[in-house]
Amino acid sequence: MLYFRLFGAAFVHFLPALAEVSSRQGNCSCGFYDSQTRELFTDSVIIYFNETTNLPSDFVAEEYVQNYGKDWNALYREGADPSNLRFNNSSSLELVVQPATDDHLVKGASLRTTRRDIQHGSFRTLIKAPDQWARGTATSMMWKYNESEITELSVMNTNSHEDPWVGTFVNNEFTARDLGMNFSQLLSQPTANRNYTTLGGGLSNGSVDPWKYTEYRIDWTADYINFYIGGNLTRQVLHQDKEGMPSVPSAFYFKHWSTGNRYSMRGPPEKRESVAEIAWIRMFFNSSSMSQRAREDFVVRCPLTEACSMDDTALRGSSPYADVATEEWVQNPPKDITRILALWVSVSCIAFSTLLLIHTLIRRLTPKINKDIRKPVSVSPSVSTTDENQDEDPLELIAYTLSSSDNNSVHNSANGSSPSSHKHNSVDKIAIEKLEPCPGTSTLGGSTPKDGPSRHNSVLFDSRGPTPFDSNFNTTREELYPPLPEMQPVGQDSQLTLTGPRTVINAPEDKIAMETVTESALPAPRMHIQPPPPRQRIDHLAGLTALCSLVVTLMHFGLTFVPAIVQPGAHAHSASEPWAQRIIGPFLLNQMWLGVFFTTSVRFLTVPYLRKGKMDDIAKAAVRRTPRLMIPVASIALLEYFFIDVGATKFLKYIPSLTWSTWPYVTRYNNFAQYLSEVLELVFLVPNAIPQITLHYCTGVLWTIAVQLQGSWLVLLGVVVVHEIKTPQKRMCYYAFCLISHWYAQSWGTYLWLGLLLTDLDVTYKWKPYLKARPLAHYATLTFFWCCVGAGFAVNVVPNWIDTDFNFSTAERGIHPDAATGEAVLNTDSAGYPAYYTPRLNGLLFAGGMQAVVELSAAVQWFLSTRPFLILFPHVFTIYLLHGLVFWTYGSWLLVFLADRGFTYGVNVAIVGVTSYALLFCSLPIVTPVIEALGKDVTALVWMTAQQKSPPRRRTLFPFPEDLFTGRRVNGTGVMEDVETGMGFGKDVKDGAGVSNGAKVKA
Repeated sequence: MLYFRLFGAAFVHFLPALAEVSSRQGNCSCGFYDSQTRELFTDSVIIYFNETTNLPSDFVAEEYVQNYGKDWNALYREGADPSNLRFNNSSSLELVVQPATDDHLVKGASLRTTRRDIQHGSFRTLIKAPDQWARGTATSMMWKYNESEITELSVMNTNSHEDPWVGTFVNNEFTARDLGMNFSQLLSQPTANRNYTTLGGGLSNGSVDPWKYTEYRIDWTADYINFYIGGNLTRQVLHQDKEGMPSVPSAFYFKHWSTGNRYSMRGPPEKRESVAEIAWIRMFFNSSSMSQRAREDFVVRCPLTEACSMDDTALRGSSPYADVATEEWVQNPPKDITRILALWVSVSCIAFSTLLLIHTLIRRLTPKINKDIRKPVSVSPSVSTTDENQDEDPLELIAYTLSSSDNNSVHNSANGSSPSSHKHNSVDKIAIEKLEPCPGTSTLGGSTPKDGPSRHNSVLFDSRGPTPFDSNFNTTREELYPPLPEMQPVGQDSQLTLTGPRTVINAPEDKIAMETVTESALPAPRMHIQPPPPRQRIDHLAGLTALCSLVVTLMHFGLTFVPAIVQPGAHAHSASEPWAQRIIGPFLLNQMWLGVFFTTSVRFLTVPYLRKGKMDDIAKAAVRRTPRLMIPVASIALLEYFFIDVGATKFLKYIPSLTWSTWPYVTRYNNFAQYLSEVLELVFLVPNAIPQITLHYCTGVLWTIAVQLQGSWLVLLGVVVVHEIKTPQKRMCYYAFCLISHWYAQSWGTYLWLGLLLTDLDVTYKWKPYLKARPLAHYATLTFFWCCVGAGFAVNVVPNWIDTDFNFSTAERGIHPDAATGEAVLNTDSAGYPAYYTPRLNGLLFAGGMQAVVELSAAVQWFLSTRPFLILFPHVFTIYLLHGLVFWTYGSWLLVFLADRGFTYGVNVAIVGVTSYALLFCSLPIVTPVIEALGKDVTALVWMTAQQKSPPRRRTLFPFPEDLFTGRRVNGTGVMEDVETGMGFGKDVKDGAGVSNGAKVKA
C-alpha cells in the first residue's frame, strides 16, 4: 500500500500536472490516467456488450448454490446459473433473477473477473435497473475478498416503485438508507458532462434517470473510496476516518441477485423473471502481481503524456496478464510466539479446571465406601413452604431442596393442607453446634480420660457433620451414639446446656468412653418434644412458575428455528407447521404466559405484610428486590458479553436463510462502559420502554426485568395503602379504580394489581375456605375464571380459523391514548397490532384467570405439584436467563453444521432441539448454585447490613496512639527517641529506665 502511494506521488511531483494525455488507441503500455482525479492505473478491462455475443475470457460466469447465507435479514439462499446471462440482440448483457423455489433458493446471474490481482482502481459500468413492476432485486458491482474486505454499489428496485434506491457500502455495513440515495433524489440531479454517458441507451435531457441506463462508478485508492452515480459523487469514505479500509487484492463482481432482505432489496421475484441489463464495463486498476522491478521500470520509462485517458470511449480490450494473476491472494499467517504461549497457557488452565470439576462431581456423586461411619441427616425443607417464608419472586430462583430420602416430603397440595406432624431423624445442625460442653466432657459430651492415651485428648471433626470422631476408631457410630429421641429443633438464638445425668457407654479398653444425652438431660420445657406447626403447601405455584418458564423457552425456540409455528403467515418449511400454529400456537406459543410471572411475583412480595402488617417486611422486600434480581442478571449479561465478543454467536447470522426467521439478532458491545451503562439503565428504566441491553443479550427477555423492578415499588406502596382500607367494599372499589386506570394507560401495573387482589382475597379474606364450604359458589367462581382463560386463548385462536380482517388485539389497542398526542392510538400513525412489550387485555384475562384457577382447582394443583415441576422449580431463574445463550450459540452452530452436510430441515431442527434442551438441563446443576450464591447470599448480606447498626468507628491505629509513627525521630547519636519526651527506644535503652545513652530529656 505504501508503494502505491509513492508510485502515485512520483507522477504528481516529477511530471507536469497539466500534460496533454494521449487519447490514441495504442497498447496503453504506460497506463491510464484520469485528469479529474489525477489517478494513474496500469491495467484495464474494457468490454462493450453491444459489440459481442460471447462472454470474453476476462470474465467468468459463476455457478453456485449456497447451503446458507450470511445476513441477519436474508430469508432466501442465493444461487447463480450461467444460463441467466443472456445477450440481448447485440445491445446489452441481460442478468436474470428467477423466482424463488419452494426451499427458498433464488438463482440469479453473476460475473467475476478472471483476474484476482485487482488492487485499487476505477470501476465503471452502465446499468439499466429492472422494470418498475418487478419485485425486489439488487444489481450490484462489488469488489470482494471476504466479509471485512468488501466494497459494494447496489441498484435496488425493491417491491414497490415508490422507494427504490442505490446503496453504497464498505466492509459489510448495514444497509441503512443514509448510505445511499433514493431514485427520487437522483431524478432531481443533473448528469455530469461526460461524453460516454449516452452509450447503450443513454440519459435524456441531462438528468439522472435510474430507471434507464445510468453510469455507476467506484474509485478505490489507498486513501479513499468514492461512489459516483451519473457522474456525480454521492459518497466518499476516507481511510483516515474509517479503520480497516479494503486493501488486499481480489476479483471484481457484477451480479443480479435477491435474498428477500427487507432492509435492502426485499423481493424476491414470485412469478416473473426480473431482468437487469449491463451495456458496458470499463475498469482501470493496478495489479498486485506486478513485480517490484516491473514497477520501477514502469516509472522510469513512462511519462504521463504517454498514458491513455480513462475518458477515451475508443479504448477496447484488456491488458495482458500472467497465470499468477488468476490465483486467489492468500495472506501469510503471522508467526507470533507470544500468542502461541498465551494459547497454550489458556488451554492448560481450562484443562486443569475441567479435571478439577470432574473430580469434584465424581466425589460428590460416588457413594461413600466406608459404611461404618454414619452420615448425619439434616432436616431439609420441602419444596413447599409456608407463605410467611415466601418473600421472593419466582423469577428470583427460590432454591428449595427436595428430600430424596423421604417420599412423603412432596405432598398432594390439592386440599391445601399438610400432615400435622413430621418426624426428624436428627437434631437440627444449628442446635447441635450450640451445645455447651459440661465439665469433663468433649465438645459434644464425649468424656476425655485424664489418664488415657494422648491421642484421645484431641478430638477430630468430620467435615461431613458436627460429630467428633477419632481416625483409629473401629466401632460403629451406632455403638457410640444411640439414637437421640425425637425433639423440636431449637432456633439459632437459643443456647442449650447439658445439665442432666449422663449415661456412660462401656467401650473397649482402647476406645473412648462416650456419653449419650437422654430426654431427662434436656432442659424443660424448652426442648420438650412437640410436633412442628402445620404448614400450608404452595407446590402448585412453584409448578405454575416452572411451567411458564418452559413455555417461554419453547416460544423462543420456535421464533428462532421454526417461526411458522409461532407467527401467523410466516414462511413454513412443511405443511405441518401452519397446522401446529393453529392448534398449538394459540395455547402455548404466545406472550400470555409471561403475565403469569408478574401476577405470581406479587404474592411472594406482599404476603408477609398482609399477614402481619409490619413495615419491616416492606423494608426487607424493598431493600432486597433490586440486588436479588440485578446481580444474577448482570452476571449472566457479563458472561454473554464475553461469549458474543469472542464470536460464539457468529453462526446466528447464518441461520435466517435456513430458518426463514429474522427474529434472532444480537450485536457486540462497543466497549465495557456501554455494558455498565445498559445494566444501570435496566435498573431505572420505566416500562414500556425497551432496554438497550436486549440488543446485546441472547433473546430479549430482559425487558421483563424492568417490569418486575418498577412494579415492585408500585406493589409495595400499594399494599400499604390497601392494608389501611379496612372496609371490604371500599377496598374492592380501590382495586377496581387501579385496575381500570392502569389498563387504560397500557401499563403492566394492571397485572401487578390483579396479582395483589388475588393475594388479598386469599390472605385477608380467606376466599378458598369460604368457597370450599359452598360448593355451588365454588364451581361458579371456578367456571368464571376458566372462561377468562378461555377468552384469552380465543383472541389468538379465532383469527387462525376464521378469515376476517378484524383483530381483537389491534382494536383493543386502538382505544388507548397515545402517549405523545393524547389522541386515541387508532387515530395516530402508531395504530396497528401491539408490540410484544405492550400489555394486552387478553393476556391480562389469561394471567389473572390462570392464577385463580390454580388457587381453586384441586385437579390443576395436583398436576402442577407433580415431581417434574418441583424438581425444575429451583432452576427457573437459570432457565429464564440462560436458554437464549444455548439456542443462539450451540443451537445456531449445530443448525449450520448439519445443513452443510445435507440434513433435511425437519431432522436438523429435531436434533438441534433435543440436544439444546439436553445441554440446557445439564448446565442447570452447575449454573444454578452460582446464580443462587450471587443472588440470594449477597442479597441476604445487603439486608443484614441495612438493618443492623454499624459498629462504632475507631481510629486506624486503635488501640495504639495516633502519633505512633509521627511521634518518633532519630537523634544525632542514631538512637530513636520520642519527640515530646526525648525518651529513647531500641537496644541502647538501659534496664527499662526509658532513657538511652546520651539522650536528653526535654524540660
